[in-house]
Amino acid sequence: MINTKYLKLLRSKHRFDKNNFIYKTIAERIVDSLDLLKIDVNQILEFGINDIIVSKYFQKKYTKVNIDKADLCSSKKSVISDFKFLNIDLNNLELKNDFYDIIYSNFFIHLAPNFEEVLKVILKSLKPNGFFIATIPDKNCSFQLLNSIYENDCKFYNGAYQRTNPTILIDNIFTILKKLNFDTPTIYSDKISIEYLKFNNLINDIKKMNLSYCLYDKKQTFENKNYIINLNKIYKEKYFNGNYNLDIKLNLISAWKKSSN
Repeated sequence: MINTKYLKLLRSKHRFDKNNFIYKTIAERIVDSLDLLKIDVNQILEFGINDIIVSKYFQKKYTKVNIDKADLCSSKKSVISDFKFLNIDLNNLELKNDFYDIIYSNFFIHLAPNFEEVLKVILKSLKPNGFFIATIPDKNCSFQLLNSIYENDCKFYNGAYQRTNPTILIDNIFTILKKLNFDTPTIYSDKISIEYLKFNNLINDIKKMNLSYCLYDKKQTFENKNYIINLNKIYKEKYFNGNYNLDIKLNLISAWKKSSN
């Protein structure tokens, strides 16, 4: 079960980095898909605030557009002063019905305790012919780091802790979208390959994503210096070829709300 108190901490103002390289790169994938749309747009909702790329794109493309930004922590208001902020509860999500032309989400929606219920609310909140698009981590996202961490856990703790939040498998996403009667659901799998000169830079970029494991069985203590040193050693042995390689694997989901006609 999601520890909502800890998740809110992760989403809080002082942990928000609007210039995060990985989120910016993923956001560019969303923009590439949105650039193909030929629809009238007035009301937009960003579901989970992780970047500024997509909202800036909308402001440039549409001269008159209203963008709402929704997240779990009201302290984010100060970093989105140009937009309306919605403080949401993933356990009891409420949005205006038939209100938004586009709802988008960048690496956030998979954190919902009930993915299907959140999609149900999103569908109701879209106008007829409204468009939904989201990115979520693939089950093998950042596998190099995770495999290294699990091996390191076994060395230090004689067993591995859960280190990554659950995500939604592609087949399950399709099933839910069809069940809820979304129109023309599509899923595109993508990979962003990043090379780092220094292991610390890799770790810092991952930390800035604020995707720490946030279920109640989370390990409660921080890792010490020796743990990180040995993690670097394992990673270097397995995935270093002049640079530290990291693959951010993601799934880009899109679907329409059917016309009322």
